[in-house]
Amino acid sequence: MKRRHYRLLPALSSIALLLAFAGCEDPAPTDYIPQNVVTAYLIVDAPIHGITVSRSQAVADSFKYANSVIRDADVRIIEGEQVHQLQYRNDHNNIGQYYLPDTAMLVKPETRYRLEITLSDGGRITGETVTPARVAWVKPPRQMLQYPADTANLPSPDSLSFAWTAMQGIREYIISVSCLDSLEYGRYLTPATAEKNRRTSSVINQNARRRYDETTRWAFVQTTKLPLVWFAYKWYGLHELTLYAPDPNMVEWFKQTRFGPNEFNALLSTVRGDGIGVFGSASVVRQQQFVLKNQP
Repeated sequence: MKRRHYRLLPALSSIALLLAFAGCEDPAPTDYIPQNVVTAYLIVDAPIHGITVSRSQAVADSFKYANSVIRDADVRIIEGEQVHQLQYRNDHNNIGQYYLPDTAMLVKPETRYRLEITLSDGGRITGETVTPARVAWVKPPRQMLQYPADTANLPSPDSLSFAWTAMQGIREYIISVSCLDSLEYGRYLTPATAEKNRRTSSVINQNARRRYDETTRWAFVQTTKLPLVWFAYKWYGLHELTLYAPDPNMVEWFKQTRFGPNEFNALLSTVRGDGIGVFGSASVVRQQQFVLKNQP
């Protein structure tokens, strides 16, 4: 019996050694380390709002936005010697944001702003942006558009062209076309009717399928004049065309999160410290448009 006992010792020692090595291994590849994420834009001549502070969630988990929101951060926007203390609130979509209660305080053009965020665990995130000058229409977009009856024989591109002021130091602009009401159509006519809205086309290509229900289209341009194409309008009815003259921070963030594979390179983050994300700014000009149907 004693010999059997001694024979077990090497085996037990080997098992103990294996367990010791297993305990010293690196974390499993599925282990996820969350990061603090900041999304903050300042729009010239607009109040300060819409700044979000959150914690990223593992892809393997069911995503719930409410679980990622950081509601107790100390968020400040600093302009020279003036410190603007932001407060937290839930908006109508229950998406938390930080904002400046003094809505009379508007973002100034060509001004340097700093962002300072202090987290409850002592973490600190900072950023800086210089707002662009004001942008303006040189040739505004048309307010009333008639969707062509024959979409294979479109009118001259110049009929939809628009232009804006060239901005020093800005090489890329962002354009969005948003349908403001994808349901109602006739209520905006004179006289008003009960006619409902519908899409301009029922054809969906594979690339557009994942954005089928989004009411806004986005694009980058490197010019100050553009012939807008009919493809930009997914619905008839009331729309808003918005031109952004963005700072470099906003451009890089949009390129990665809007047009890329929704993956963000932390090396291109424009905030520093205990988090990643963007603190950028833009000058904006808008024009409402109404797209008439080509047929009832």
